[in-house]
Amino acid sequence: MRTSGLHRSAWAVAVLTLLLVMTGAVNFSNSIASHTPAQGLSPLQLVHRGLAVIVGLLTLTLVYWWSQIQQRPPSGPWFGQLGWSALGLVIAQAALGLTAPSAAVLHAILAQLFFGLSIAIVVVTSQAWSKEAELVDDRMRPPMPTLANLTLILVLIQITLGALVRHKLLGVVSHMGFAVLVALAAMMLGMCVLHQAPEHRRLRSTAIHLMVIVGVQVFLGFSAFILQIMDVETALAGVIVTTAHVATAALTLGATVMLKLEIQRSMRAASPQREGARPTIAN
Repeated sequence: MRTSGLHRSAWAVAVLTLLLVMTGAVNFSNSIASHTPAQGLSPLQLVHRGLAVIVGLLTLTLVYWWSQIQQRPPSGPWFGQLGWSALGLVIAQAALGLTAPSAAVLHAILAQLFFGLSIAIVVVTSQAWSKEAELVDDRMRPPMPTLANLTLILVLIQITLGALVRHKLLGVVSHMGFAVLVALAAMMLGMCVLHQAPEHRRLRSTAIHLMVIVGVQVFLGFSAFILQIMDVETALAGVIVTTAHVATAALTLGATVMLKLEIQRSMRAASPQREGARPTIAN
């Protein structure tokens, strides 16, 4: 019961963090549209700060809760490491929030990182994670964990580029060009998982979710670019599309983190006796 409560709390942190990312994107779009700093806090800014306080308190509760059951932790050392990292990010975000807008770019990037970390906590506190893993032979060269780590790195770089573009510190062309590489890497990772583990329910569903989210993200990114060309990115349609694009970027990171963890847990290197033919990316 205690670990199931921990898992539900982790989900609450993840959902509220996604709302934080979205309200932060809307607030930034509104600040661009007004061209001048707002006098006082708008209702949406108050909501954003209120959500930030709730997320911080929930994260602190999660870490404290873990410390109380660490004699029989729900996910070995995983949650301890993730929990303390999440708490450190919360503290950093609180400090950066007080110095915005001078640290707005870093604040936006860390918000995305915290969401990815919250998804990792959701995974490792689930009941499925505490059960024995259903192992699948990894016949890919390079190995699947390597592909997953590479995809995660590319997603993180793309999120950073996106934040720089949003804050007018980088041109949109490099961001769009790199987006093609990220989309290809994510799609390839998902297809490799489906090819090697077609009957593995968790790997299969997570891979499909990642590919669907990436497809939506590509569409939203293209739509945001068109609206920017039309110079209506600060209109209602532009704000909606941009906010959805930022939110889906967070979901892309979360799905990549989830698939990476599932691959690391469920895929094992194929032994010579089981290996047979080795599919490679080159093929």
